[in-house]
Amino acid sequence: MSMIITLLYFLSFLLIWQFVGYPLLMAIMALKSKQKNKDYSFQPFVSIIVPTYNEERVIERRIKNLFELNYPNDKYEIIVVDSGSTDNTKGIVKNIMKKYEKSMPSLKLLVEEERRGKASAINLGKRHATGEVTLVTDANSIFDKDVLKEMIPHFKDFTVGAVTGRYLVLNPDKLLPASESFYWEIEHIKFLGESSLDSVSTVIGTICAWRKELVDVNQDTIGEDLDICIGIRRKGFKVKYEPNAVVHEPAAVTIKDQVKQRKRTSLGTIHNIFKHLDYFMLPKDLYSFLIFPSHKAVVVSSPFIFLAIPILYIFTSNIKDIIAHFVLTTLIFAGMFVLLIFLKSILLKDEGIKSYFSISTALRIIYYVLLNEYLILLAWKSFIFKEHSVLWERAESTR
Repeated sequence: MSMIITLLYFLSFLLIWQFVGYPLLMAIMALKSKQKNKDYSFQPFVSIIVPTYNEERVIERRIKNLFELNYPNDKYEIIVVDSGSTDNTKGIVKNIMKKYEKSMPSLKLLVEEERRGKASAINLGKRHATGEVTLVTDANSIFDKDVLKEMIPHFKDFTVGAVTGRYLVLNPDKLLPASESFYWEIEHIKFLGESSLDSVSTVIGTICAWRKELVDVNQDTIGEDLDICIGIRRKGFKVKYEPNAVVHEPAAVTIKDQVKQRKRTSLGTIHNIFKHLDYFMLPKDLYSFLIFPSHKAVVVSSPFIFLAIPILYIFTSNIKDIIAHFVLTTLIFAGMFVLLIFLKSILLKDEGIKSYFSISTALRIIYYVLLNEYLILLAWKSFIFKEHSVLWERAESTR
């Protein structure tokens, strides 16, 4: 019986660590860390790759946004890689190319006749890229003007192999996006702490810059952004977070689109755990020992932990032990959660961003967590039965 009680507390510890313990540790690290001075005169040539598939509604706005970046026009290029679009995406890009034929930065269009997935598009763009640094972004995103200005100086440090920026939800006033916005606030805190310790757990797919020679994306990989991050860290290079390089993107406003996005993210994590299992089984750095297991591996295990706890309660005959476990873990979780919210408010206040928390916010977060746990189970099902494809499903409500 003591073994069951011990297991109960261990599983509860893992859940507490995932949801509040690890974020709290990273919040403390973020508050203690000092931002390094950047050499803004360091301006290598950058190739921006924009993979597209049926993006006629957003591609013109996206290209104009990239034309307006606060970076020397002769120091970056924009490469649109279209993968078998059946709408007018290519036509719109060609019209922009004619209109700005002699302008800088240069705009290129590469075409894959059939859709092979984002990894294939990135590799094609990379082969035609002339920049020392390659940055990948999505067609439905919007960059703040200082994205390149803030990210690129990190590459003056030869130990840095990749840099990712900060993701902000463009429509946090809507119901589902409000919960996702809170999720990204916590991710922001974790990224700050991770970057100060070693490397971020993953790069954000729509704002990811890396040294061109370090990356050749595996076209069979689900979750190419995470694969890129792990691959670069395995080669001995750091992956840094730049909070002042901000990308805005609308979050999905329908359950259907939420399912598409979150399930695929979880599937990518599961796929990469098994692909790089040898690296994580024998950890050699803080990334493989602490950061990735805490931020990624425990997360895709959490549905099974949630299911295991009530099962263990059934096998525990002593009702006092059950009550003691439930009360103690709930109080610890609540106390750490309050402290996390407090530290989050300090971090966001320092950046000039106000953060509010209410009962309705708590209910939305609980709903978001439960939905995500369910989607992780669906991701495991897809992984086990090989019900997945490298072709990404677009979330239409984000366009």
